Amino acid sequence: MDKRVSKTRDAIIDAYLELIYEKKDQKITISELAHRANIARKTFYLHYETLEDIMRAAAHRKIDELLHLLEKKRFFSNPFEVDVLFQCLNQLMEPDIEFYRFISRENPYAFFWSEVKRIIIETTVEVYQDKVDFPAQELRLYAEYFVSGVIAVYVAWLRGELTLPLSELARISGEATSHGIRKPEKLKE
Repeated sequence: MDKRVSKTRDAIIDAYLELIYEKKDQKITISELAHRANIARKTFYLHYETLEDIMRAAAHRKIDELLHLLEKKRFFSNPFEVDVLFQCLNQLMEPDIEFYRFISRENPYAFFWSEVKRIIIETTVEVYQDKVDFPAQELRLYAEYFVSGVIAVYVAWLRGELTLPLSELARISGEATSHGIRKPEKLKE
């Protein structure tokens, strides 16, 4: 992709994310978005059709950042070390935690998490398909189950429904992933 196109798209995404956080539940217009991104209104339409398209692009950008972090930690050579996944999720979210809290509470932005979920499921299936001996449909079911749970836990935490430190959320989520509900040392006799 041409660097100018990429720079313009990034400026539009950044401006949109700033505006949704600043304006909370007020409507954002294409004109004010273009002004904030320092582009002409018609330039917006060269890159995106709707404001929802920007949020999808933002989700893709965040997922690309997550994948980069996972790659740096060599997660893909050993994707069964789920602690690395949770550490990287935390590292991704911590600098923009207020933004993530905001979009987790506001219903108009729920599709952000749907898009994140879709991308992570696709990536999970792609990463694991050569590492497990499951039929494709079964692997997809496992990925759906796992990713849906991870997203639900993080969104609940971001909404304030779970009141523990983010590092503890990651630790417990990693244990739940590894052991399920039957964590060995916690079983009653």
